[in-house]
Amino acid sequence: MSSSSAEEAGSHAGTSDTLSDGGDAGEASAIVAFEAGAAAAAAERHKSGAAMDETLWGALPEDLQDRILAWLPFPAFARACTVCRRWNAVMYSQSFLEMYRRIPPPLPCFLMFEAKDRSMCAVFNPASELWHRIPFTFFHYETKFPCAAAGGLLCFCGVSAYPTLSVCNPLTRCWRELPPMLHKRFPNLVGMVVDPVTRGYKIVVAGDYYEDNVRTEVYDSTTNCWRLTGNHLPIANYTLRNAFCNGFHFWVTRDPYGVIAFNMEHGVWSVVRAPMPSFLSSPHLVGCHTRLLMVGGLKKHTIPKNIRIWELEQNSMNWAEVARMPHTLCKRFLRDSRNGDFMCVGFNNLICLTSYKCPHALMYDFSKRSWRWVASCPLLTDIEDYRSTIGFPFNPRLDASFTRQKNAALPAFFEVAVCASVCFTRGPCEAVSALLANPYIIGNNELYEENPTRSFSARAPVPPPFDPEVEVF
Repeated sequence: MSSSSAEEAGSHAGTSDTLSDGGDAGEASAIVAFEAGAAAAAAERHKSGAAMDETLWGALPEDLQDRILAWLPFPAFARACTVCRRWNAVMYSQSFLEMYRRIPPPLPCFLMFEAKDRSMCAVFNPASELWHRIPFTFFHYETKFPCAAAGGLLCFCGVSAYPTLSVCNPLTRCWRELPPMLHKRFPNLVGMVVDPVTRGYKIVVAGDYYEDNVRTEVYDSTTNCWRLTGNHLPIANYTLRNAFCNGFHFWVTRDPYGVIAFNMEHGVWSVVRAPMPSFLSSPHLVGCHTRLLMVGGLKKHTIPKNIRIWELEQNSMNWAEVARMPHTLCKRFLRDSRNGDFMCVGFNNLICLTSYKCPHALMYDFSKRSWRWVASCPLLTDIEDYRSTIGFPFNPRLDASFTRQKNAALPAFFEVAVCASVCFTRGPCEAVSALLANPYIIGNNELYEENPTRSFSARAPVPPPFDPEVEVF
């Protein structure tokens, strides 16, 4: 077995250990064994050109196919959905989504937009350490601005004087416009949270750029209604840098720097009475499970010289330093930065930092207390003002979606997998054969491998052409 196959099998085995009952663990073990054997068999067939055993794979039950598909990493799942019509439609099956919800979620990703050109976003996958460019051609990006994200959904605010909000899932390419807010406004702050059990979501909007003393509103997807709630938003200069932790939305304020909080259950605003570190610059908030972290620079002569991470101690209401970036890394990271500004996006144990024109991004793993270089965000190479980038933690979820539209196009990641080497096949044996014959579908994070000798089925439609706008770095 190749080392990459062994590593992937090991990673799935580690995931199955987190399951609560023996049935799920046995199911995970069977899938691990299947994937390990499939990867080895695929590599062997790739060398020898041997045919699939139709007596074995032709009778593979559909429920077992679905279980295998549900456990695949999303890039592999996207490629699998181009194999046959049934696999392409399985992501919209209610039974498949119920099974999918029981699978432990993957590592969170980090999503970034360039504020002036919202036709494209970049998503960083920590598992593969690759950036994916996703076009938003399915969405009216010209008149909307990304303002919040949670549970695999993105929230956009219109750019008109009194806009409405929209929510979309970039994977399934489904989106909807929310009902108008009760008070016409251009909100200062927007926060979003998704219930992990019901998959319902709530959106909080506060403030107004044109009017003071406007009450806060909360939208609930389960009722499809807005409601007024709580007290007024504290008067301050706000930033969009927020985090959700322990039922609270937190935002950074500036001039001077501070933190405000909104209790989602009771709908009440409060000011976090914790003194901010001296000489602080570019602070960002990160929710690390039940801990609220702050990542920021410390200035010397108005220029940041190092970057540190603090944790809010709720008993003493102080920011306690828990980590700092090594000096050599910090010097390289901020070398070409303008005014020492950087972008920070974090979720759970991972924090991703990117800086203007820095050739690499930095990843901090809070559980391992380690720093490492990763590829830089591809959107940062051509922009003049780094502060025009917007970042969010992002959990890619197939079940974070809306009703499927008729004749909907393939999701954005699915377009990546469509190429001349993959065709829609006619039966389960041919489908499994096409999937397993390509070693890049299971056990590898590469995009695809072209095979010009493979022909399309005469009874199957030709897949849409590969979209050159969708790139993997």
